[in-house]
Amino acid sequence: MKKTLLFTLLISVNLCSQEFWEIDSNSSFIKYSGNHFLHNWDAQNDEISGLLNIENRTIDNVGVIAKVKDFNSGNSSLDSNAMRVVEALKYPNVIFRSSLIEQNDDRVYLEGVLEFHGIKQNLKVEGKIESLEDQIKINMDFIIKLSDFEIKRPSLLLRKVEDEILVEINLNFYPA
Repeated sequence: MKKTLLFTLLISVNLCSQEFWEIDSNSSFIKYSGNHFLHNWDAQNDEISGLLNIENRTIDNVGVIAKVKDFNSGNSSLDSNAMRVVEALKYPNVIFRSSLIEQNDDRVYLEGVLEFHGIKQNLKVEGKIESLEDQIKINMDFIIKLSDFEIKRPSLLLRKVEDEILVEINLNFYPA
C-alpha cells in the first residue's frame, strides 16, 4: 500500500510540474512593417499557433508557428507580391523555437532559432511578460534583416525596399 501511494504521489508531482499552455488565436498576432522611400507597409497574421511549456512554475520553452500566406496587409496586390518574394509556396511557415528563456519581473528574454525562407537564424529578443492566473501575455518588438534570410529585396523606381523589417509580436497563452 505504501509503495502504491508513493508511486501515485511521484506520478502526480511529475505530471503537475509540467504544464502546456496554448496560444489564444483570437487575441494573439504577429505583425511586420517595412519601408520604401515611396511608402511604408505592414501586414498582420492573426492565425498563429504555438505552445508554452511551464516546468516547476517556470517557463521552460516556447514554440510558435505562422503560415506565411496568412499575413494580410489589406492590399491584395501587395500581399501577392510579398508571397512571391518570400517564396511562400516553397517555404510556407515561419517558426520560432526557444532554447533559453529568462524572466525578470515583467521582462522576458528569449533566445532561440527563427526559421524563415528556409534559413535558420539565432535570435535574441527582449519583451514584456504579464502572468495572470489563467493567462500569460508576451509582447515584443525586434528587427530582422531580409538579407539574413536570403530574401531578394524587390525594388520600385530603381530603389530597393529597406533591408530591415520591424516585427511586433503579441502572444496570449492559456492553459491547454
